[in-house]
Amino acid sequence: MSFSLILIGLSLALFAYWFRYSCLLILRTQTAEDYAGEVSRANGLSFDLVKGQIEADKNANLDELYRSLERDYRIVSQLLDQVPAGALDENGLQSKLLHANFKVTQVWFRVSRKLGIPASATALEEMAETIAHFANNFGEYSAARSAA
Repeated sequence: MSFSLILIGLSLALFAYWFRYSCLLILRTQTAEDYAGEVSRANGLSFDLVKGQIEADKNANLDELYRSLERDYRIVSQLLDQVPAGALDENGLQSKLLHANFKVTQVWFRVSRKLGIPASATALEEMAETIAHFANNFGEYSAARSAA
């Protein structure tokens, strides 16, 4: 019985490690051209400003920045919903992983904020990177569509 519990615990830990590593690897991948800034300006997104504020001041109004990122995520999700299935070069698994990671990071932000852990600023930075990734995907799709 105890061996089974240890095995289950180890399996869950390895899955969590794989999940986090995969998401961070996807977010660190650079594309040939970055469209996130253009999509941000065209749709009034503020994820790039949030990243700058956090880098400049780790004690910025994190709750306000969080609300701003939630709004950006909703807008980018709506934009991506307009893209026909299969039109993006991105693997569907990557997209699902990043959407799940965004939700996990939201929960981590709320928990760390309530507990007063300084990791809440890092969670916001990762949320902003995720939104930037999705904005870049939408920008790539828009650029390809207009070139065709």
